[in-house]
Amino acid sequence: MLMSTMLIHSALFGFMVFFVVVISPTALTALDMAAASRFLRCVFPRLFAFGFAVATIATVTAFMTSHSTAQLISLVSAVFFLINWVVLTPKINAARDQMLAGDTAAKRHFGLLHGASVGLYLVQMIASAVLVILLGRALV
Repeated sequence: MLMSTMLIHSALFGFMVFFVVVISPTALTALDMAAASRFLRCVFPRLFAFGFAVATIATVTAFMTSHSTAQLISLVSAVFFLINWVVLTPKINAARDQMLAGDTAAKRHFGLLHGASVGLYLVQMIASAVLVILLGRALV
């Protein structure tokens, strides 16, 4: 099961990097700002829901082992995806709508929420990469 957890986190890390390196920049350069915004607004909930499902599977496989680090990282990653999906994304979208409607205070709120979302995402990426390295060493 440790190998399964490692492979799942490898895939998780890969899809997260792919989104940051390929999908977001391509949307922002290939589409006008309004279309890119609509596209990303549709993609983010799906991205976080998918990440939650994958991280939850990793959590289940991790708890089938006695590797407490794998258990903790997998569980925290699943929770962070859930927070991004269910809590932050709707609030970010609402703040963005308020910004576009001319609410100047919403800009700061949007920035804080977006920063929190990006921060959680980066922590997840780094944690998955570290876990893959640790589990790789444990399996050798």
